[in-house]
Amino acid sequence: MIGRRKQSYKNPAHYRLDFIKENTLNRVWSIRMTRARVIMVSCAIVAAGAALLWVFFAFTPLRQLLPGALRGDLRSRYVDTALRLDSLENAARANEAYLANLMQIMRGEAHKDTSDSTALLAYSDSLLAASEAEREFVAQYESDQRFNLSVLAPLAAEGMVFNSPASAGVTVSENPSRKAIDLSGSAAMPLASIYRGTVVAIVNRPDGLSTIIVQHPNDFISIYDGVDEVFTSRGAKVAVAQRIGHAPASGKASFELWHKGTALNPKEYITLQ
Repeated sequence: MIGRRKQSYKNPAHYRLDFIKENTLNRVWSIRMTRARVIMVSCAIVAAGAALLWVFFAFTPLRQLLPGALRGDLRSRYVDTALRLDSLENAARANEAYLANLMQIMRGEAHKDTSDSTALLAYSDSLLAASEAEREFVAQYESDQRFNLSVLAPLAAEGMVFNSPASAGVTVSENPSRKAIDLSGSAAMPLASIYRGTVVAIVNRPDGLSTIIVQHPNDFISIYDGVDEVFTSRGAKVAVAQRIGHAPASGKASFELWHKGTALNPKEYITLQ
């Protein structure tokens, strides 16, 4: 017919996803969808994933990881725990300062004009100056007490076999300034515990080296000064001949032995290698 319009038909686009077995080229599974259906399925998958995540965080303990989701009692517990940790840290610092100060007093290196504000030195009252008689009495008492303790030390050491603090090949010399022995060698020197005990302090020196103090049975204390590498920690239990550190190469370390606050001559109690 003349004048009849030519009608056009639109065929909607279809998409097909085929799963084909490679060795036989047989179609195993096929999915046919239009563009609208693809969009709807994608939105459904995203919504299902979001719902799954919401259920996962809403009904599991992971909900507490979200900001503002902590319960009131848990928040107060966390704050209380943080305050306790801060108090314990301050107490640990005070104990370390006390042990460092005690070590300096035992070695005779403590000075009254020290600028360390953390040192727990007990200074005498400047308003109560000691008389000459009092100073003589204190000196005589310290001398007698030191003598008595040094006599008791061999009795306390009976049955205890002390190990050498250094291995063979290390040069051993006496320190004239105090009752100690100096250890020196060309290579890094391993330092070992002379007897079983507990590490009571590890003090870091300004020059980067450390000092290890070990408490042994019968009130014996061993001090290892000038340690470059420390292999133990404060409060650790050590066994006899256990390696606790290294002295620096071509350097010098010192060893001291104490009993009830009295310095002993290590050569009288330890067979040095």
